Amino acid sequence: MSKGKRNFLLVLISVMVGIIYFIPYLRFFFYDQMLDGFHLTNLQLGTLGSIYGLVALFCYPVSGYLADRFSARILLTISFLVMAGLTFWQSTFPGYNTLVVIYVLYGFFTTATLWSPYICFVRHLGTEEEQGKLFGVSEAMRGVVSAVTGFVFLWMLGLFVDSVGGMQVLLWISVGLYVLFAALSIVFLPKTEVKGSKQDSPQEKGMKNIIKALKLPGTWLVAFFLFSCFCVINTGTNYLGTYTTQVLGVSASVSSGLAIFRSYVIVIAAGVLGGILADKAKSRAIFISGLLGGIIVCAALLIFSSSLVTVAIVITMVMSFLYFTVKSVYYSVMGEGGIPLELTAAATGIISFIAYAPEAFMTTIMGSWIDADPVVGFNKIFIWMISFSVISIILAVIIYRRHKKAEGI
Repeated sequence: MSKGKRNFLLVLISVMVGIIYFIPYLRFFFYDQMLDGFHLTNLQLGTLGSIYGLVALFCYPVSGYLADRFSARILLTISFLVMAGLTFWQSTFPGYNTLVVIYVLYGFFTTATLWSPYICFVRHLGTEEEQGKLFGVSEAMRGVVSAVTGFVFLWMLGLFVDSVGGMQVLLWISVGLYVLFAALSIVFLPKTEVKGSKQDSPQEKGMKNIIKALKLPGTWLVAFFLFSCFCVINTGTNYLGTYTTQVLGVSASVSSGLAIFRSYVIVIAAGVLGGILADKAKSRAIFISGLLGGIIVCAALLIFSSSLVTVAIVITMVMSFLYFTVKSVYYSVMGEGGIPLELTAAATGIISFIAYAPEAFMTTIMGSWIDADPVVGFNKIFIWMISFSVISIILAVIIYRRHKKAEGI
């Protein structure tokens, strides 16, 4: 495969995967419009998000199994076509019970038929020495696409007097995009076949690879490494914004501006620079350890700098760059963790199930801390980040040493 074609495929799949998640997370951009248009309560809208997350969590292992049975071309095409149908169904503004069904299906078709095929496809685009750049650029592209889509849709919604009618048009546009992506998947994604031994059917190969991945120590090391990293990353993305308002006393408008800068400008820079630097480092695991060390310093400083508003804001920006860089490259440690290329799909399903489990309990715990006492609550949150950063560093060192031992160094 030529370098030009490889880069085109990397951009294409990153753009498509970035946009497919926009509709399930529509509430992040159009919360009030969704409440009005679908006649939902805050509890109902929150429940839809929880249902989606829970279904997605249990679909990660399924995704690994399916990715070993079918090509990314087939699975992504199915994802986009089904998402087009579901989004059109949502555009009819059905009742809450119907929305529950839609969000269950969203969870399945944006995870089971998408996530492992996407990770597997990106990993197969380059050599082991290029994994950091591939995953970093892909993460940056997804960030760019999410930002552009959000702002364009927000601008378009402002053109309508009736925001509910405007949202319906946005849903229809999304339907068109999903159909287009299905066509692009058929035309441009390689017609790869899932290969196994002559005695193995695709079903047998899928199950055998899952069993092999479960027996592989590297699968569990990488899984709990990503789990610990995600505990740090998810904390930052969820709570640094409200920290600036509840503790630093920054206005809501300034906080929103900072959130946009963190989520769209910093995430792009972190993805591109992180990928390049990770590939230049002698070990991606050790490179990530250095970033986590920086997060430990930032979190410790925030505990003692709440009275210095400007300084604290700068520290949150530095911390954001560090954890977004970790996020952009942490899947690239699979090779260093001892996971063979042919087990990428099965291992990704297992790893993702464990890695993203904190979404099921983190916000509940931290919300209770903040409700009890905002200042003390955020200090506990920063201690949480420090603790899981330390755990991540320990696991990264173990991954690095096992890799060097396996290479006989």
